[in-house]
Amino acid sequence: MLAVMLFEPALSRSDDPQDEDHLLLFVGNALIVSSGADVRLPTRAELASLAPAETVHVGALAGQSVETASIDAETPLPGGWTSETLRPLHGSLSETEWAVAGRAYQLAEWDRSHRFCGVCGTPTARLADERARACPQCAHRAYPRHSPAVIMRITRGDEVLLGRSNHFPPDMYSTLAGFVDVGESAEAAVRREVREEAGIEITEPQWFGSQSWAFPHSLMLGFTAEWASGDVIADLTELEDVQWFTRERLPVLPPPASIARRLLDAWL
Repeated sequence: MLAVMLFEPALSRSDDPQDEDHLLLFVGNALIVSSGADVRLPTRAELASLAPAETVHVGALAGQSVETASIDAETPLPGGWTSETLRPLHGSLSETEWAVAGRAYQLAEWDRSHRFCGVCGTPTARLADERARACPQCAHRAYPRHSPAVIMRITRGDEVLLGRSNHFPPDMYSTLAGFVDVGESAEAAVRREVREEAGIEITEPQWFGSQSWAFPHSLMLGFTAEWASGDVIADLTELEDVQWFTRERLPVLPPPASIARRLLDAWL
């Protein structure tokens, strides 16, 4: 069993970079980790040749500082290291390490994509007292942002409603989900998404839980609800298929790392 590690988020650190820091470097959306069967996060000393001059402080994992940054995709990796997207790393890293890596990716991507002001184009600078990049010319500030999305388990008696997207692995179905529109409540988004993707009406959505989902920067808001009326008519522009499943006849389900699986496990 993988060891449980304590993570403490932080805006900055009080000491200088150390060789034993966890250095989470991303090539696009892939994290550099050790190759081979024993997957682990690298230290600064191990990736010294790749460490950029500036990194973003994420916090402390098991007492060791965590730093992150994005590096050029053409950068050759030293022997013993490879790059891997986060989804396949679930189960190879501990739950805490995997969650920290997701946080690090979002911070690294925010830092990379806000080097210039979105208002006037001036180079921005990180602020010392808050998680933001500020423009010295027009004072515009850019903060890391989540995109809120709803994900919902809809049931009808002993059946659960699942949909399949064309980018899913073979035979996999999942709970319905979608982004919250500007000016829309999460509950309204649940009703709208179910109506759009499945053509049915549901009861009042009930809160279940949330999950930060770094693919690329979503905050998943989980709900449950019951079928109220209507026949399922899949929106084929959004999903390949939508249908009711019983516990005795289930498709391939989402991986354990996802809130979709938590929603379904709570029903099962």
